[in-house]
Amino acid sequence: MARIQMYSMEWCPYCAKAKAMLKAKGIDYDEVDVTHDEDAAREMVERTGQRAVPQFFLDGEYLGGYDSLAYLNATGDLDKRLGIELKVDLAKVWDVAVVGGGPAGLTAAMYAARKSLSTVLVALDLGGQVGVTHTITNYPGLPVVTGPDLVKLMFEQAYMYGMERLIGERVTGLSIDGVAKVLTLASGKRILARTVIVASGAQKRRLDIPGENEFMGRGVVYCSTCDGPFYRDATIAIVGGGSSAMEAAVEMSAIARKIYVVSRGEWSGESYLVDKVRSARKVRPLRGFEPVEIKGDDVVNALVLRNVKNSKTKTLKVDGVFIEVGLFPQSDFMLDVVDTNQRGEIVVDAHGVTGVRGVFAAGDVTDNHDKQIVVAAGEGATAALAAFDYLIHQR
Repeated sequence: MARIQMYSMEWCPYCAKAKAMLKAKGIDYDEVDVTHDEDAAREMVERTGQRAVPQFFLDGEYLGGYDSLAYLNATGDLDKRLGIELKVDLAKVWDVAVVGGGPAGLTAAMYAARKSLSTVLVALDLGGQVGVTHTITNYPGLPVVTGPDLVKLMFEQAYMYGMERLIGERVTGLSIDGVAKVLTLASGKRILARTVIVASGAQKRRLDIPGENEFMGRGVVYCSTCDGPFYRDATIAIVGGGSSAMEAAVEMSAIARKIYVVSRGEWSGESYLVDKVRSARKVRPLRGFEPVEIKGDDVVNALVLRNVKNSKTKTLKVDGVFIEVGLFPQSDFMLDVVDTNQRGEIVVDAHGVTGVRGVFAAGDVTDNHDKQIVVAAGEGATAALAAFDYLIHQR
């Protein structure tokens, strides 16, 4: 069988997400940890041209980073190259199909399976935003836990109760066929279920400015924990004013030489994080500016900003641009099926019920106000119980 080689770092959450996905699919891989190995890190950059982890090769052929692996997985191409045969019965009509592998989805799957409902979890990867969170200190019963470790515990507990899973699959459509709901996947597969719980979560926003895609992995960064160590003693710009931007600034203050924090308005992150950033001697606040272009040669060397009051531009000489500008709900595959608000969040009631019979939603993809791990897990449980109630009244 073909073999995957993976370059990784110890505290890289996207590396952990990749490992969880590969493990859930039963795929073996060879890991090269570059955390403390400068020669291995240099080798990775030379082979890939990227200053970001993880990076993947398949029998010596370069695949790309995490997004590339996820795309190959979602289209089914990775399984074909590895000779993996599908084990899930696609002809079966499941009691519950759960979309999403974050806290809401994993909890929903566990509760549904515990109710002896035939349950299948369909997810591009495991963990969602929690899977790329370094340290969690507010989850009940676990005073301190890493995001990947919490995801691992949740997945293993859900799997104990007999759920099936299709990991690495991207849902592209939801339709209704009589009493059955039909999930269409990017790989061409279809999943039939009597009920669907949508817990697809939220995804990081991008700036959508010139240079962002061109320099991705070569100075444009979306995960400071993953790629921050490649910018030691560098000058960087962090774009954003919320908690994620503040966390990145705190983390990078121990690594970078100078840090610009660029935001349109006042910082809106949690107060303790804002206080830490304000007291960090390496941080240079740039409020009242928005990014308009990322420039560079082989790698990033400048960020062009525009003053939001007078529209004048200025150029920062930087080695990296860290983008932390919030999240958007991953509801695009069902916008024509359920009601959503102006932000694209699915409108639900207190039980996770949507306007479509047998379709429920939970977690960050919904219009519920509080986007917290414990809230998402609770909503997942509530949606599963509502699905159970729906099913027993249909029989």
